[in-house]
Amino acid sequence: MYSMLYFYRQTWRSLASRAEHKWDPFLMVELRGRKVGIIGYGDIGQASAKLLSAFGMEVTGVRRSASTKEVDEYGVRLVHGDAERERVLRESDFVVNILPGTEETKRFFNKELFSMMKPSAVYISIGRGITQNEDDLACALRDGVIRGASVDVFEREPLPAESPLWDISDDKLLLTAHSADRTANLVPDSVRRFIGLVNEYAKTKRLDTYLVDPVRGY
Repeated sequence: MYSMLYFYRQTWRSLASRAEHKWDPFLMVELRGRKVGIIGYGDIGQASAKLLSAFGMEVTGVRRSASTKEVDEYGVRLVHGDAERERVLRESDFVVNILPGTEETKRFFNKELFSMMKPSAVYISIGRGITQNEDDLACALRDGVIRGASVDVFEREPLPAESPLWDISDDKLLLTAHSADRTANLVPDSVRRFIGLVNEYAKTKRLDTYLVDPVRGY
């Protein structure tokens, strides 16, 4: 949500105006009614959709395989397949990349996909860093192919000093150091969840959540 508000409320502009002691009223843009395409609609996507729906946004979740329902409990329209993914990329105001990191998804978001997006679109990356071509992203931002990007994950971390992303201006890129989930509660919450799973397995000899498919890689 913060990434979206950063661009639509122009946070960088307010900070620059304050530094200059400049009174600079300007029109804000509402999130309500804007289209969001979540590429890689799994657990994180569903948690995000719950918040997005509360803001009155129109959300579409792109999955690898077909779902048994067209719309989920958060009002998200579920689609799959190349044609539907391309349609979502072309129509969305925000494209959220939550793809898992596999050989199949390596540098999946590249020049071709960025060029499908609207010039006013914002790309948000919170999945795995290897799923985007960072040189292509930097070019797309510099050349105005897309409006902006918010990136929290990278192919190499820490992000190398020579990365072109460092030189993209604040009005086009919100760059954070893989810290979207880094809070004071991260470790205790993770331990609590792990203990709960261990206890569940000890009682039932099975788990229905947090399962990894070794073939798919996620």
